[in-house]
Amino acid sequence: TLTVKACRVAGMQHNESAALKKLAESSLLHIPKVYFTFDATDEIPMDFIIEEFVNGTDCFTDFSKLFLSKKRKAKFADEIADCLANWHSVTCNKFGSLDFPEYDNWLDFYRPFAQDILQTAAELNRKKRLKDSTLNVMQTAWKNFDYIFSEPVKEASLIHGDLNVMNVMSDKRLNITAIIDPLECKWADKEFDLFQLRNLTGECFGLYEAYKRKYPVSEKCDLKCAFYAVYHEVYCLISTGTNTEIILAAAVKRLKRELKKAGITS
Repeated sequence: TLTVKACRVAGMQHNESAALKKLAESSLLHIPKVYFTFDATDEIPMDFIIEEFVNGTDCFTDFSKLFLSKKRKAKFADEIADCLANWHSVTCNKFGSLDFPEYDNWLDFYRPFAQDILQTAAELNRKKRLKDSTLNVMQTAWKNFDYIFSEPVKEASLIHGDLNVMNVMSDKRLNITAIIDPLECKWADKEFDLFQLRNLTGECFGLYEAYKRKYPVSEKCDLKCAFYAVYHEVYCLISTGTNTEIILAAAVKRLKRELKKAGITS
């Protein structure tokens, strides 16, 4: 049995295939094996990844997993934290894309990336496709970028890029069968991987807190991750034309809260 995944974004089949293979090299949890990729033709106008079929269901849409014991959910959270931390221990001497990292400093990569997102967000707002409240909190955070990112990122870590509960497969008892679907896997600030842990029902499993409890993070980790989360969700809106409104709304609320805790107001 195979899994055939259709890819709507140009080049996604090759990028995701490379990411799955790279993550598998150092993963503590199972990563599906990629068998081959298929590039669109006139007859079949869609790109595909063909990979190993994984048993189980994702840990978001199967809500029965939310009602398992605290002990079982804690074990699940610890396993995800350990897996992430092991990937983060794999480092590179440059920041940037998986195949061609070229930046000596994380912010040399991330600052212009985030600035482009903010500029496009303003355009979306003018077209009534992005709420005023979202743009306002993005602008407030941007004005305080140097404060939020004042702590140097010393290592370029391997990141999954999209490790939320939707991309964790398990059986009915939360025994993890695979981690799937990396997104723009790169060499980055390891904390760029952490905001996804809170998305969807991640907080019901305590994923983010498990990582913070077990592994060192920066002093401003909560504030940084709140910034990353909002800008990422708007980036997804820009890239695909759609976004998960419930995730963006929660991210905006959290960023407002973290800015307030830091004494930053609009």
